[in-house]
Amino acid sequence: MNHEDINPVFQYCSILLNYPDQDFQDILAEAAEEAGNLSFFEATNELQQFLEKARALSPVDLVSIYVNTFDFGKKTNLYVTYLTNGEQRERGMDLLFLKNYYKIHGFLVTHKELPDYLPVMLEFAGLVDLATSKPILERYYDQIKEIADHLDPTHNLYGHIFKAILLAMKSAGIIKLVRRSEEICSNNFYGACSLTLS
Repeated sequence: MNHEDINPVFQYCSILLNYPDQDFQDILAEAAEEAGNLSFFEATNELQQFLEKARALSPVDLVSIYVNTFDFGKKTNLYVTYLTNGEQRERGMDLLFLKNYYKIHGFLVTHKELPDYLPVMLEFAGLVDLATSKPILERYYDQIKEIADHLDPTHNLYGHIFKAILLAMKSAGIIKLVRRSEEICSNNFYGACSLTLS
């Protein structure tokens, strides 16, 4: 499967993981229609299940689920480096790495979000080729999978989005944590390749 099949899945997941404000509510019907155009059937099926459940909820209930899942859920925080580093110095290094990696590949993060915010990471993955996004997704594979493991789709509709993310990552050959890569080391993000290691 090539990036033309996988990238749209990352883009959709990025959009659907954003806070469900009024703008989000307004695009749900359109998103459900557009999801049917994705060529990656297994991931599309998960996204359509999410959209069906989201559209059946009241705006207040959807916001409540989102907040309880991602803002109050210790194991389901969307700031992926926070899951392992908290507010430690190591997290600052990860944030610097991500910001520089994005910048080198022409993707600028606004001041509204930190670069480890998963919707930002997925937006980047949806815009670049798989060879470029793979080092990032491999580096934070464990954190993304940990969130997915804590979100059972039968009990939390956001579990469907994470199933779609993992399916897309698997199709891209991303099935385990890889902290070191030639792409990262060759760009020398920290001035010393050893600092890209855990």
